[in-house]
Amino acid sequence: MCRDLCVRSDAVIVSVDYRHAPEHPFPAAADDGFAAVQWLAVNAESIGGLPGQLAVAGWSAGGNVAAVAAQTARDAGGPELTGQLLLTPVTDSDFTRPSYVDNAEGYVLTRSLMEWFMRHYADPAEHTNPRLAPLRAADLSGLPPALVVTCEFDPLRDEGGAYAEALAAAGVDVRHVEARGQIHTSIPAVDLIVSGAEYRAIMADALRNFFGASVPA
Repeated sequence: MCRDLCVRSDAVIVSVDYRHAPEHPFPAAADDGFAAVQWLAVNAESIGGLPGQLAVAGWSAGGNVAAVAAQTARDAGGPELTGQLLLTPVTDSDFTRPSYVDNAEGYVLTRSLMEWFMRHYADPAEHTNPRLAPLRAADLSGLPPALVVTCEFDPLRDEGGAYAEALAAAGVDVRHVEARGQIHTSIPAVDLIVSGAEYRAIMADALRNFFGASVPA
């Protein structure tokens, strides 16, 4: 998917690794995500990027790391970000939302699997921490423009939509795209699930817009 977005957007795409639970529980992933943003802000030119043209992006848990990095950058006074691209992001720790009930089983990512992930990622006392659940941040104003893509048959659908709504309510320029008929894993399945291509095109256009580039007709 990173290669596909690179070709479609003509942007430098940096795939960032971060420490994983249970060996490295919360907040290791959040710390690593922000450390990567800081490094890229200083070293963009060394990898072919442009100074001051930096956005965050992520899918699923990576969307969580990206959203948290955007909040952390705002609170830390930088680096300045031009956008955030969030594909089916984890934004909360509430497993009672309708999408968790409606899509609990049968679509690859299940509610029980998400509960298992959360148990291994952080102690219950941390589950409402905004650095784990960015939807719970007290203030979402002042964040960079966002594209949030959610999928119809995905347990994470409702929390992604709720995050888009909360960003908009806080005055953030946000677009929420609801991918009809898609599941949590389908849009990244380049050349395997053809119907996901149109949403990757939308994501690439968002990157171009974040960087002030023209979008091809």
